[in-house]
Amino acid sequence: MPPSNGDAVRRPNASTRRVAGKHDIGNGGQNGDSSKRRDRARRRRLQEVERNRRSAIVFLASFLFFLCVILLLLRRPKKHGRDHERFERAKALRDAAVSGNGDEKKKKKGDGPRRWGWGWGNVKLEPPKFNKRGMRYMDPRQLPPLPGEPSEHYNGKNPQKHFRGEGDDEWQAEASNSKGAGPKVDYTKHTYEYPESMFEPPNDGTYPPLERMSSIFETWGQDDLDSPPDTLVEVLQHFDYMDPKQREAAVKYRDLELPFKVYNVPELDIANEKWTDEYVASHFNGDNDDDAPQSEGACQQSVDNFFAFHRPPGWSVHLLGAPPSVDLNWKYDKWAAHAEYADEVSLPFSSKHYYWQAGVQREERLQDRRKWTFISRDLPSFSSRKPTFFGFNPPAQKGIQCRFGERGVTAATHYDGGRNMVAMIKGAKRYVLSPPLACPKLGVVTARRHPSYRHSMLNFGRVTLLDDDDASEIMSDREKNWLRIAAEAPTLSTVLKAGEVLYIPSHWFHYIVSLQKSAQCNTRSGIHEEGNKNFGGLDDVMECLGDGDDAV
Repeated sequence: MPPSNGDAVRRPNASTRRVAGKHDIGNGGQNGDSSKRRDRARRRRLQEVERNRRSAIVFLASFLFFLCVILLLLRRPKKHGRDHERFERAKALRDAAVSGNGDEKKKKKGDGPRRWGWGWGNVKLEPPKFNKRGMRYMDPRQLPPLPGEPSEHYNGKNPQKHFRGEGDDEWQAEASNSKGAGPKVDYTKHTYEYPESMFEPPNDGTYPPLERMSSIFETWGQDDLDSPPDTLVEVLQHFDYMDPKQREAAVKYRDLELPFKVYNVPELDIANEKWTDEYVASHFNGDNDDDAPQSEGACQQSVDNFFAFHRPPGWSVHLLGAPPSVDLNWKYDKWAAHAEYADEVSLPFSSKHYYWQAGVQREERLQDRRKWTFISRDLPSFSSRKPTFFGFNPPAQKGIQCRFGERGVTAATHYDGGRNMVAMIKGAKRYVLSPPLACPKLGVVTARRHPSYRHSMLNFGRVTLLDDDDASEIMSDREKNWLRIAAEAPTLSTVLKAGEVLYIPSHWFHYIVSLQKSAQCNTRSGIHEEGNKNFGGLDDVMECLGDGDDAV
């Protein structure tokens, strides 16, 4: 049958629809390709943005680096202005150090610096200069600028990282004939006058009583070890540790950050009997009879009796001259023999002196007791994991430090942040204390990169010699001016003898003179930032130190 007109009409429409369907499919494919192209374009734009961002960061970092380099170059001394004045001052101080009195001396050909019994590697030094009274010239470059003077940068280093000495054995022949007579004055048996007991501490600034430093040393000269006053007058409260009422009073003083002393401490009496030279030496040598591990210790030497703290890696001999002390390879036995010799012959302050130092790391008390060294074992109140009267804040305890001094050894003034309990086990030492508020008068080094930062390099025993012509000749103008300032510092003096413990509050400065062969150990129990309202604290010390002018 022939198709109807309707079919003829419908077929072309169907065909048309089929063709249109094909066209629709083609358009859909084209739309998919377009979407992919847009995605690729978007990714390229994001990558371009990321590249630009990285380039900007690199450019900015390079700019800042070169800016820092330019600023460093601009800080170099110029021929005028403050930097030039500082440069000229440093040069003048170097020249003064060479001559010893500020006057340049002509040197003959071949007269170079000479070694003087200290091991310096490849470093050579001029011999130390002494006047006819045995006073040593102190290099003024080691002292900070005077108040009102521009601060001085320090960027020195020690290529050797340490200083090794050769020691001196000339004394051994004489010491071999020693009779063991001991010191001329035994300060453990001297006469003392103590203040009336006050169980309630005054907190009005009247305790402890302080006086001018010059008065302290006029009453009893630093090096007059064989001729002290017949009766030494003490100003610190002196409590019986075994009396509960007095021990409770001592805690009140401690809580107010006021210094005091306690006596009648049983473990110190036991240690005093136990710590013979043979016993101590065996533990440092590792041949002890008990099962305690070997202890570590080191000997230091000074050309006279004065020692000052310094960090050897930062000490530049070129910039500062000879360091205050050097390390020796002596064993404890040899140090002890020299200390006995020093007592017997009343070793002069101008002779070489030796100092033995040891310590216990803070981690030791956390270990099994079998791993404790003899110091921890013999001072249980100092090494306890639980709070005691002496170690009253164990988590903040930084170990135990021990110092074995011989007659005359003098340690320059410094402060400890920790609340310090100092126990004298053998012999006696003199402590000269100044409160935090006295910091600006003590010649404390304020340059942060200086190897003696936060410590003083001044020998306070010289404050009474400023009007002495012979003594004045060996002192630089900078040292004399600082000593005049220090002479006015508020100070107290106390003798700490075997069996006693001295409490030194946080940030109190202490200057120490070993009066005879001695052994002392201390432990610190965390920082008390506020201190005492009448004597100052951390803020006063930080204000004294300032910024140090060491930023680069």
